[in-house]
Amino acid sequence: MRPKVVMEMLSACDGCEVSILDLGEDLLKVLEKISIVHAPLLMDHKYFSAENGSREINIPKADIGILSGSIRNEENLEVARAVREKCDIVIANGTCACMGGIPAMANVIPLDVLKEGIYPPEFIEEDSKLMKLPAFTNKVTALNEVMQVDIFIPGCPPSPEMFASALTAVLEGRKFELPIDTVCNECPKTKEKRTVSADNGLAFPEMIRPLEPLPINDRCVFEQGYFCMGAATRSGCGAKCLKVDMPCRGCMGPKRIGDNPRAELLGSLSSYGYTLRDVNDRRAAFNWFTGAHNNLRPIR
Repeated sequence: MRPKVVMEMLSACDGCEVSILDLGEDLLKVLEKISIVHAPLLMDHKYFSAENGSREINIPKADIGILSGSIRNEENLEVARAVREKCDIVIANGTCACMGGIPAMANVIPLDVLKEGIYPPEFIEEDSKLMKLPAFTNKVTALNEVMQVDIFIPGCPPSPEMFASALTAVLEGRKFELPIDTVCNECPKTKEKRTVSADNGLAFPEMIRPLEPLPINDRCVFEQGYFCMGAATRSGCGAKCLKVDMPCRGCMGPKRIGDNPRAELLGSLSSYGYTLRDVNDRRAAFNWFTGAHNNLRPIR
């Protein structure tokens, strides 16, 4: 009998699911080995039982639960816990599930201010007569902050190959391990261990620049004065952004789930003569994809 799989989406953009489709013909080989018993993306189930009108989250028993997205509201939380209860192995698929992702950027905004910016009070009052919206949780959290997670697959989105590798390892009873190197060591750019400013005979490096104009040569973008998270970001993505001259923004997260990448990047900043003040919007810049685990908190 093929292992049963459920695939659930929480606060997410569907990018992780699109990445699975990017396996192309290899996806057919994966599907031959599993039986998908629940996936709202594929079947209109809405989590609830149609037989008795129950409003309890209804997830079928399965061997593997694949969860994408972070937890933003109470329904997300209920679904995540139901998957944990009904599945033997739970996989956090994508950076949102692993570290909060882009949705966790909202953690810098107090909840009452956030609600005012999304729904005017009169809209909430009028709409609540028609349907009950799930209540917001106090903050956006990653899965392992509220439940045990067995396997993490980071990336925004994860590479199709990494997803296939993780799922295959589970099906074969092997341990899946994430790479522990950094994107910096995957990067094809040339590192001279000094800034462009130093090459020009300047005593101090230039201020870290925004992305205009883009770096277009083969020199390390950090040494050119562009903010890059490669030195503090887990490898495994193949440094795809840097190969097209875009600095790393840290979507794979730190080498250890839950760590704050700022601590690791401080060494790179100081080695080139930069300080935290040289990083534009540094509070968010260090945590674009890792705002859960209390890395980002409200600013009053």
